[in-house]
Amino acid sequence: MGLPEVCIDARHAKAALSVQINKTDRNDAFGLAQIMRTAWYREVAVKSLDSHKVRAVLGARAQLVDMRTDLRNQIRGLLKVFGIVLEPKSGRSFEKQVSET
Repeated sequence: MGLPEVCIDARHAKAALSVQINKTDRNDAFGLAQIMRTAWYREVAVKSLDSHKVRAVLGARAQLVDMRTDLRNQIRGLLKVFGIVLEPKSGRSFEKQVSET
């Protein structure tokens, strides 16, 4: 239809809409229309698809690192019950220390 697309700041819109007494979808739509009509909004940029992909990969990597840390700590705890204490910062890798014990 040739109309411009504008992405507005959700926190800013929420603050403007929270003044309403009756919270209904109809009233919210009317409030958003008022915000757009009066140009009382803060425009925000939309992130690119590449940006979302990078964020997803970084999030997955962080979860894997946390899982690895949890597993190592569980193995340390189990070995400690049997009197085996692994050195936290030795030159050898964690896997070598466990396999040598």
